Amino acid sequence: MNSDRSKALTQQVTDAVLAVPGVACLRPGLRSLLRATGSRQPAAADRLDPGTAVRITYDSRGRIAALRIDIVVRAQHQAARTANAVREAVAEAAATTPAAVRVTVTGIV
Repeated sequence: MNSDRSKALTQQVTDAVLAVPGVACLRPGLRSLLRATGSRQPAAADRLDPGTAVRITYDSRGRIAALRIDIVVRAQHQAARTANAVREAVAEAAATTPAAVRVTVTGIV
């Protein structure tokens, strides 16, 4: 997939997530961090962001197959409601279905 398109979409998704009330920040969980460091190639080490909280998977036609988002929720907000609001906002920002979006709450502050 075109890296410029991926970067632009990641920025759109990030902006949409941070606009949702109750979201404190984007932060990957331990599983995401371990997966990113385990898959790093030495030649590509400088180009990868090992701690990304927005992961986009494309299908063979270049369409979005899945979006995975890791967020931290503010304590005064209900985590499930905030995650659902993030799912809807991301689906709209990425022009995909909410079923393609998976939101994981990695912390509460």
